[in-house]
Amino acid sequence: MSRKLICLSILLAATPVVATPAMADGAPSFVSGGKLQACVDPTFPPMEFVKTPGEPPVGIDIDVIKALAAHWKVEANITAMDFNGLLPGLESKRCDIVISGALLKPERLEKFSGVPYLKTGVVMIGKAGDDTAYKSYEDFSGKVVAVQSGTSYIDLLNKVNDELAKAGHDKITLQTYPKQTDAIQQVMIGRATGTISQDTEFAYRDLQQPGELKILYAAGAADQYAAYFRKDDADQAAVAGAVKALMADGTMKTIAEQWKLPLSTVTGVGE
Repeated sequence: MSRKLICLSILLAATPVVATPAMADGAPSFVSGGKLQACVDPTFPPMEFVKTPGEPPVGIDIDVIKALAAHWKVEANITAMDFNGLLPGLESKRCDIVISGALLKPERLEKFSGVPYLKTGVVMIGKAGDDTAYKSYEDFSGKVVAVQSGTSYIDLLNKVNDELAKAGHDKITLQTYPKQTDAIQQVMIGRATGTISQDTEFAYRDLQQPGELKILYAAGAADQYAAYFRKDDADQAAVAGAVKALMADGTMKTIAEQWKLPLSTVTGVGE
């Protein structure tokens, strides 16, 4: 062996091996650093909320984030911010994925990739003593509805108001609040007839405040919560594959059961 090769062998033998976390095959590019950096707005129970002040948020979405991280064999890092800042934060790379009670919407898919992971439906939540028969959004004409700012519900109700105005009826008065918990509070103290949200939230509220709230109106159409990330075809396939795997191995069913959601929330997702 030449002197040069001997020296090279000694150098390689003396060089320490640095351990790097293993990453699952088929993982998206944004976890290449060994971390899944997710953003949430922890004010939307049971999807994500702060159960104990000073402690990290908990909820369905937090469990989904952790399950995805475990599937990809990376660490889950979670950043909290207002709902309005979630997608801008994704765009500015403050985080790599948003899983925070955000519905799958065509307008969001124009700019970001989105993969559904849980089914849900839009409902109007009011006080249990309200016996009015609401058969449509238009039946809230002239009433006050509390809405979380930055959500797609505002656009939905603005369209309803356009139709009410055309028909010569009073519009719905929309009062916006930064947090869904604030919107619920307005209903509880009687300042709003209802708040528009998801059936998943009502299920949680009914557990926390049994008999105090009711669904005034259910739209009936099934929506889906989606994970959003920066546009990339390969990443789209990787996230969709991971969600499919979590469905197949029962992880998503277990998460739903832990949070008292019906099995229908995790069946037929993405179809």
